[in-house]
Amino acid sequence: MSEGASESSAESKVANVHLPSEWGMTRRKSIGGFILKEFIQPPLRRLPWHEHVQASLCFVAAGSYTEQTRGRRTDCPRHSMVFKPAAEPHSDQFSGAGGTCLLVEMETKRLQAIEPFATVMGQPTIARNAMLAAFGQHLYREFRHEDGCSPLAVEGLILETLAEAERSVGTNDASGKPAWLLRALDFINDRFTEPLRLSSVAWAVDVHPSHLARTFRKLYHCSIGEYVRRLRLERAWVELADTDDAVTNIALRLGFFDQSHFSRAFKRHTGFTPVQVRRASRTVRRAGSSCEQSAES
Repeated sequence: MSEGASESSAESKVANVHLPSEWGMTRRKSIGGFILKEFIQPPLRRLPWHEHVQASLCFVAAGSYTEQTRGRRTDCPRHSMVFKPAAEPHSDQFSGAGGTCLLVEMETKRLQAIEPFATVMGQPTIARNAMLAAFGQHLYREFRHEDGCSPLAVEGLILETLAEAERSVGTNDASGKPAWLLRALDFINDRFTEPLRLSSVAWAVDVHPSHLARTFRKLYHCSIGEYVRRLRLERAWVELADTDDAVTNIALRLGFFDQSHFSRAFKRHTGFTPVQVRRASRTVRRAGSSCEQSAES
């Protein structure tokens, strides 16, 4: 089947492809200038150096891999979003768990329309937080279970993903920020699961607490308390998806009063309940396992 023929169909099963960039592809759809491809890779598969013609984002729905780009190796764990510009050479080594990924390639005209608002596409970038994981899982679900509204939902989710990634990467941008504020951010990132007070963070970086609070809000657009809560909820997403620990245990370990308090905060932040995240993660794992078994048979 030719490249043009597979793009023209709403969905096609792809087999016997020879380019490394197409190895493991099981489904493909084209929606509104975005080309969505599902890949299911077996354990320990290595994809040699290759590139994608269009700029792309990749959601790691299950498993993990290590990506080699120009002079850099990056671990891409489950629920990561991996962004690359067009024609970026890279190679991938999948873990013993293999990997299930949803790749979204952006046609040139569509990219030109959003590029001024999505600088994250300008260089190889990885982003991972609870909101991106929520968007990724929702996008993957819409991709696999389409109805009449799915194309609209898919477009909206891709754009929301780009906006959230832009915010996430911006938080890590050190340009224009005083050195003491970056030290404060490192201090918080290292201890966010512990009971933290504004005064203890200020003391650690030798600034007045009120100056720290004002500057943090000005440059990061949230309070320190809101930032810590976000980090805890993002850690909770990972534990819900990757472990079978009880929701109550996760909530208490991350500083929430009880499961009810945690569930309300989690739903406000992600749009999902903890139970929905755990159920969706298990569904993705089962889907990947069944596809791998079908391929082997």
